[in-house]
Amino acid sequence: MDCKEHENGSETAENFTWSELPPMPVFSQKDGDETSGEDTGKRRFLSRRIKRILFQATVVLIEASILAAVIGGVYAWQKKEHMSSVSEQENIVYSSDDIVMMLTKQRDDWILEKPDEGYTSCCFLDMDFDGSPELMSIAYDRETSKTNVKIYRVRNCILDEIEVLMLDDSGFFDVSQQLSLCYSPDTKEMLYISENICIAEDYRFDGAGSFFVHENQVREQYYFRETLTDGVITYELFDEEGTPYSVLRQDYYDAQYAFSAKLTDLKLQYEWVQSGGDLSKLSSQKLAALLLRSYDSFHYDTSGLALQ
Repeated sequence: MDCKEHENGSETAENFTWSELPPMPVFSQKDGDETSGEDTGKRRFLSRRIKRILFQATVVLIEASILAAVIGGVYAWQKKEHMSSVSEQENIVYSSDDIVMMLTKQRDDWILEKPDEGYTSCCFLDMDFDGSPELMSIAYDRETSKTNVKIYRVRNCILDEIEVLMLDDSGFFDVSQQLSLCYSPDTKEMLYISENICIAEDYRFDGAGSFFVHENQVREQYYFRETLTDGVITYELFDEEGTPYSVLRQDYYDAQYAFSAKLTDLKLQYEWVQSGGDLSKLSSQKLAALLLRSYDSFHYDTSGLALQ
């Protein structure tokens, strides 16, 4: 039996063939081509998607650029329209030479008539402290000690008269009376200080005060007044309303000292234009030269105010 079984076993081995094994997977060329095509399709799909995204992004950028250009063009057009609507003179910076030439050409508009016993003159002072000096034109009558005053702004080479509110007997602008510019710590203002002198046969008036621009008007303010009438001297001070009241001589001079002691001198520099007493008789060349010297001479020093 053992032998028979052995025999059968040998027989089984002799009858064994490969075809009885499970079929093995076959990797044919056809299968490989199908897999490669699938991968290629996926890559093509991704490539088309990326291209589409890039195209959309490019379109958005182009549209944004066009919109920005349109907005920029509209803004530039509006700005150009606005600039063209502004007067050309407002865009020009005029030099002192330009201003002097304009004043020389328009001399008849600002030179006052000369009194029989007097003179005409002018100077440049920055009345409103905006950095541009105003033209002050005067006609002084020695016989009556009265001064006719005209003041003009000359910005942009255009004459713009400022209203002057002063007393009829004002002599603040007599060229023989030196002006000074001071700073008042009490009122935080800069004031042009001057003396007003009026002399007649039996009358003498000597006052001190300031003038300034307020609400586009030039006004004066008196502080002290000494009057001689028929040999009698009276001393007067002025209150905040501009009303005079009499004081004793010593009180008068004490008030003057106290007032001047609290002011800071700003070292004003300016120059009156006067030649022969009548500006209208000057040649254009001579007038232009004197105006230019007067314009360039205006100066004051505020460096000391930083310490207050």
